Amino acid sequence: MKKIIVTCLLLLSFFICAAGFAADVNAEESANGKPSGGMIGLKGKKSYEMINPEGYEGYWLEKAEGKLILSVTPSEEDGWYEVTIARKDKLPKMDVYLMKAHYQKDGSMYYENGLFVSRKINKNGTVKDKVKYRNGSGLLYYSFDENVLYWTDYTKKPQENVKLFIRTAAPESEEEKE
Repeated sequence: MKKIIVTCLLLLSFFICAAGFAADVNAEESANGKPSGGMIGLKGKKSYEMINPEGYEGYWLEKAEGKLILSVTPSEEDGWYEVTIARKDKLPKMDVYLMKAHYQKDGSMYYENGLFVSRKINKNGTVKDKVKYRNGSGLLYYSFDENVLYWTDYTKKPQENVKLFIRTAAPESEEEKE
């Protein structure tokens, strides 16, 4: 019985020491003074990283179905970004989210001025928007671990309305297709 207890204690101390060692490795700094990332390959063990505001700029494609495209462009106001989310294929009628987001200290982009419209494009090219709601709020957040951009709309069932996007090239314009 003593041998079993001693063996259990030895195993327990081994696991505690291993966890402490992993934490020490992750805390090490590289030659340039930045965290080294430590135990490469262990998910959740790397140092905390934040995307800079310019890292959000560009086009993002919905990961699950590929039907939505999200674009982020700098606004004329310093520190603000225009965000548009719409269907990838231009349909005569589609839902469009329009918002102006601000970069936060935690590395996310937050908006509270979102506009959700049902957009109709007539055959002659004119656009008519029917507002579904104003003053929507939500969050964009980039995950380095998963290499995806999360979008959460707080206005309509936030727990059910989280979409993942991956970086993509700019969509083709109608002139380029011809």
